[in-house]
Amino acid sequence: MDSSSHRSPTFKRPATRPRIGTTVPIRTTGSVSCFTGGDQAVSTGGPAPRIVRFPSVLVDSSAAPFARSSPMNLTSILDHWDRSCRPHGAPRPPPHPGFSGAIVARIDTDRGPLAIRGWPPGALPRVRLEALHQLLAHVAGTVPVAVPIPAADGQTLVEADNRLWQLEPWLPGAADFHSDPSPQRLVAAVTTLAAFHQSALCFVPDDDARTWFASTAAARSPAVDERLARLDRWKRNWNTLVQRAHRHTRVASTDKDLRSLTESVDSINQLFQQGAAFVTDQLQMASRTDYPCQPCLRDPWHDHLLWTDDRISGLIDPAACRTDNVAIDLARMLGSLVGDNAADWDRGLAAYRQHRPLSLPESGLVTVLDQSGVLMAGAVWLERLADNRLTHPAPRHVHARILAVTDRMQALINHL
Repeated sequence: MDSSSHRSPTFKRPATRPRIGTTVPIRTTGSVSCFTGGDQAVSTGGPAPRIVRFPSVLVDSSAAPFARSSPMNLTSILDHWDRSCRPHGAPRPPPHPGFSGAIVARIDTDRGPLAIRGWPPGALPRVRLEALHQLLAHVAGTVPVAVPIPAADGQTLVEADNRLWQLEPWLPGAADFHSDPSPQRLVAAVTTLAAFHQSALCFVPDDDARTWFASTAAARSPAVDERLARLDRWKRNWNTLVQRAHRHTRVASTDKDLRSLTESVDSINQLFQQGAAFVTDQLQMASRTDYPCQPCLRDPWHDHLLWTDDRISGLIDPAACRTDNVAIDLARMLGSLVGDNAADWDRGLAAYRQHRPLSLPESGLVTVLDQSGVLMAGAVWLERLADNRLTHPAPRHVHARILAVTDRMQALINHL
């Protein structure tokens, strides 16, 4: 290996920078999830287990969570709910599984289509999930969310197979904004988001859940502090992460897509080093400001927005939901829907302000969280490669996501 790979990285400081308070949208090319991506099934079902080599990252499709929970096991889990929730046929995983390790499957029942969800072991505390269910019930009259159905014991969570399980309505619609974008849809998306924020602001959590869902007039943004801590950890271990990522991806292959994964590691490495100092400075400035905080979705990106015609018919996968400033939701939503289209950013923010005012510091925080999210998405994927944690049944889907992330990182660096 070239000796230069052992040097400490130099985190370059751009000569010029956008000011906090100036919205600089970043181009989105495809659907990119940063830190709190989908909680859908990572599963295959179907044929016999196989090993997929993504270069040296071994993906055992039999190890997918859905495969480990057979239809018989899911049926026994569903026995905790009343007979109207019994499936008419075999549970079906979603067509585009996510990366969280959760299990999600659709079942057809007398109640209509339902979703059975098994949370990853140890993912979130039970008290937080129960409080999330209370929040969803609170906002359900205002926005389309899936409120979990109580089991026979009155609880919305059932413990089985070392997981917490819940049953909820399967919401209609398709996450198809990119294939059918329009100003009307964009306004509908931010209007729905504003409605969620207005309703969630009135939610009163139990004492045990205030850590995650309390509202306050002035506090530091948890996202800012979390990202600063994560950036610091990555900077201190960056060379090691890059070397480990290369070790897991440098395998000879005749497949062009798989072979170029190593190139993606190089791109993430270079772009992260070019942007890390700037993003850190912006987050540090934001950390010195207090913002109004309330329950936020924190991950309302493209694939979590279901559409029926020109209206939002489902806000799905709210696992990341917790207290923060509303800027985190606006950054995530607009960045994933319209990329760096300045006119659409202005249209989206203007439509949101018609329902909920944004202060100048909050507007600046939208930019900071959008830019830091773009840069850090690359580091998240590099860390997954370094830790050999890509257990997804569709390697090319993983590769496409990584390419989309590096495209957004490059757009950020081009703006600096």
